[in-house]
Amino acid sequence: MKINVVRVPRKPQWPILAVFVVSLWLVLGVVIVLLSNHFERPIQLCLFKRFSGVPCPTCGLTRGGVCLLKGHFIKAWFYNPLLFSIMAVLLAVVFLRVLFGRAVQIQLTRKERIAALVLAIVLLSINWVYVIFYVR
Repeated sequence: MKINVVRVPRKPQWPILAVFVVSLWLVLGVVIVLLSNHFERPIQLCLFKRFSGVPCPTCGLTRGGVCLLKGHFIKAWFYNPLLFSIMAVLLAVVFLRVLFGRAVQIQLTRKERIAALVLAIVLLSINWVYVIFYVR
């Protein structure tokens, strides 16, 4: 495994597709909340849960994100611990890029990529079991 820290522009180009997807997700969330309040019944956003009855591995991320914005960190953790891993990586990437103009490049061999993929699947599976049994 090779880890390189490389110079990058501090202000990257905006990823138009990512901005569009996030904006669409936020608008959809607001519309769902408004409809849910208007009809006085919850509306199920997760299609996986709607059709299978089992929450998906990312169920609770939106509610956890809202709790983070309100400052309820423990409540956010209970909704989905994966949120804190995602936020930590995202903040580290942004911090390195904006403050120092650097990015981390990790080069893995084929065996290391397979091991990393297996580890990611195992950790996501553990998170999914937690979400299935503790988040409703």
